[in-house]
Amino acid sequence: MHHIYSTALEYYALLTSVRLLEKNMLWLCGLSIALMLIRRWRQPAELVTTVAVQRNLPSLPALSLIPQGLFLLALLSINVWLAKPVIPLINETRTMETRDIFIAVDKSGSMDTIIKDAEGNEHGRRIDAAAHAVDFFVARRQGDRIGLAVFDDKTYLHWPMTDDLQIIRKKTELIPRFVNGGTNIEGPTGPIQAVIDHWKEYGKAKTKVLIFVSDGDAPLTAERIAELTKEMTSLGGKLYMLGVGETWNDPNKTEEKQEPLKKLVAALGGRIYSVADEQQMLDAVADIDKLEKSHVKVEINETFRDVSIYFAFASCLLFSLFLASVAITRERA
Repeated sequence: MHHIYSTALEYYALLTSVRLLEKNMLWLCGLSIALMLIRRWRQPAELVTTVAVQRNLPSLPALSLIPQGLFLLALLSINVWLAKPVIPLINETRTMETRDIFIAVDKSGSMDTIIKDAEGNEHGRRIDAAAHAVDFFVARRQGDRIGLAVFDDKTYLHWPMTDDLQIIRKKTELIPRFVNGGTNIEGPTGPIQAVIDHWKEYGKAKTKVLIFVSDGDAPLTAERIAELTKEMTSLGGKLYMLGVGETWNDPNKTEEKQEPLKKLVAALGGRIYSVADEQQMLDAVADIDKLEKSHVKVEINETFRDVSIYFAFASCLLFSLFLASVAITRERA
């Protein structure tokens, strides 16, 4: 008896945990009931059962309601099936030791330029080199939470911070597809400000790192450098840059327009690495590995089991029973 009682409680708990993903479909249940009541009210009494059945079953007039009841239950099962019932299986809160890293990639028109070495040999577009560098970096960042954005005149979030690095690597493949526009680094819609705002809302780790991937072709005033430095420092943010293009490969080749970014990186205690130099890329990975990790509670993951198929089976069974009851009682639904 105790076993039956505990089993009943388990089923009750299971039923009460059912959620409907399409609750708006439930209005069909009320419509089905209303239509059945209207039809029942309008149906002539003499057409409910045949005389033969009434003669054979004089003491069981309720049998005339069985076909209609089965038909209504079948309709209700279909309505619940359309509402997509699911049962939550897992509510998980994970704690991990991590750093919050955000990668911002320049996709302005200048990134469509072909990279040439000292001998004039071509090595593909800057944007392709940038995408390769991001993939190289992400593949070696297991255990960290990484987000990805691209920017030109505005900043576009590709993916928020996550520890599922395969998603980031998939998104990285899309980076070279669209290259156009100017570069806006210092504005309120620029990549650095966008990442700061994202960290304020979603950042959880004590250590926050911005990886800036660009050819450095963008203006940045001294006043804005001071403002961004102050905001980044207050959040515990670090800035590292992956320089794309010939001038970042050779320290003897430098351009005046790249100086503002160099000053911002220096003000935040970061470093600049050349995308074309694999050893420098490995140095970047190693430098970030030295930064402190912190314990972070990541978002709750909730999975569901789809149970709508059971209501579909139930509707088929109820329709079959309805047809059988009509054949036996010769009732109309």
